[in-house]
Amino acid sequence: MSNYIGNGAYCYANSAAMLLSSIGEKVDPSLLEVIGGFSLGAFRTQEDLLFFDNCTSSPDLAISKAMSILGFSVRESVQPRGTEMPVDELREALKQGPVMMGPLDMGKLVYNPNSPNLGGCDHYVVALSMEGDEICLHDPAGFPNVFLTVDKLEEAWKSEFPWSSGVYRRWWSPERFEQPDLDEINCRAFTWFKSTLTEQIHDIAAQEGRTGASAILHKSEQVRAGAIDGNEWAHYVYFALPVGARRAHDYGLFFKTSHPDLSALKYAQSRQFGECQSRLVSRNWEAAATIMVALAETEAMIQAAILKME
Repeated sequence: MSNYIGNGAYCYANSAAMLLSSIGEKVDPSLLEVIGGFSLGAFRTQEDLLFFDNCTSSPDLAISKAMSILGFSVRESVQPRGTEMPVDELREALKQGPVMMGPLDMGKLVYNPNSPNLGGCDHYVVALSMEGDEICLHDPAGFPNVFLTVDKLEEAWKSEFPWSSGVYRRWWSPERFEQPDLDEINCRAFTWFKSTLTEQIHDIAAQEGRTGASAILHKSEQVRAGAIDGNEWAHYVYFALPVGARRAHDYGLFFKTSHPDLSALKYAQSRQFGECQSRLVSRNWEAAATIMVALAETEAMIQAAILKME
């Protein structure tokens, strides 16, 4: 299996890797993405939109959990919804080093020429400095050293997302407090994977067939009938399927030595995501639905394998 090297919607993992690099720690974003555990599972929202991640977790939790598993502590803070942006606190934190922040609304990040089309999409960035009424930041979506006014930052950063508690969340001042070896990292990660998947399985959503293989099978029937609108189609072909393919590939790599059977399932799932992407872009509903059924079967096997981990 040839490794994938290229672009992907890994904004929180890329941002976390940049934050760790500020203290001289080189951690692959793919490792942070995997061990955070957020991208395990599948679920349908109340609006009937399919996501290939864990409805009982969030990128916020994944960031902090991945750092802890790897032996890092990091300062983290969040404000209650409806409060003012903590400008002074941000300025003080930036004196100590970069600050990771998010989720932000990509539609408010006006240095991105495509921002008018990205309203409502969540995103994570790394702030570098405050210069007058502007902030300089690294945006992992392809925009290093860009500038945003403090007012525009507030608009983006105060945006509320249902899976994120509070607003103005930020991480700063990471420190390494221990150096776990690979076996210990694997042990911690496997324990976390089992825990977070178990929580998803027993979530209320599971009782309504909205998680795991059931969620994917439900959506496959709609796709076969061509019963998804343009916005939902765009969600799958621009985000959910390509990022799903990359995440599954990275899990395949992570499990390769310790759990080769699970690794093979994840690699197979990555190929299925990619094929589904190809069929959906051309609006071949029948072929896309057929591969989604296969995706559901693979997801069920992956879930069973993780729950059997020791």
